[in-house]
Amino acid sequence: MDLTNAALLLVMGFLVGFSGAIMPGPLLVYTINESLRKGKWVGALVIVGHGIVEAAVFLVLALGLIELISTPSLIRAVGLAGGAALILMAAHSLKEINSTVSVKSGREKYGSVVGGMIFTAFNPGFPIWWMTAGSALLAEGFKEMGYAGMAIVFLGHWLADLGWFLFVSMTSSKGSRYLFERDWYRMIRAILSAMLLVIGLYFISSAVVWET
Repeated sequence: MDLTNAALLLVMGFLVGFSGAIMPGPLLVYTINESLRKGKWVGALVIVGHGIVEAAVFLVLALGLIELISTPSLIRAVGLAGGAALILMAAHSLKEINSTVSVKSGREKYGSVVGGMIFTAFNPGFPIWWMTAGSALLAEGFKEMGYAGMAIVFLGHWLADLGWFLFVSMTSSKGSRYLFERDWYRMIRAILSAMLLVIGLYFISSAVVWET
């Protein structure tokens, strides 16, 4: 195994995953709300549920990429769509950099793992992300290291989710409702947005020069 390529793919998966994880959304709101009621380890349980859904999507895409990778026109389309999606994510993140998270009280009838699955599967942006940016990430991993590369990218993505949501739940359980209104949070989002832009441009340029 090429350790350099493996490390680069892991970092790429982590950066893209982290950039998406820190943006306010239904799963984040749910995690904060659950953390305030159940304690600091809720984030890990929520991401287990989130990971179950993503693992299913990963398997479906992984099985299809063998055919995809042998069709230059399709791999170019995935690269272009994925690159464009990442650039749009970067732009949206910068536009909404001062947004706050609104936490609603209430009790759910299901556990945190199931809640993570529900708030992932029924998020309208979830399938769109995996069909564009997620597919491009997996395709990049496959081009570099085959199935191992895809697994490494996915691992980096999942570790980013786990680390961030666990941090959120640990912080929120202590009553830090203003976690997302602080300057360091905005600075991290700005840096990650710039990285998303670079990765998006890389995917687009790779798709343009992709050879048969």
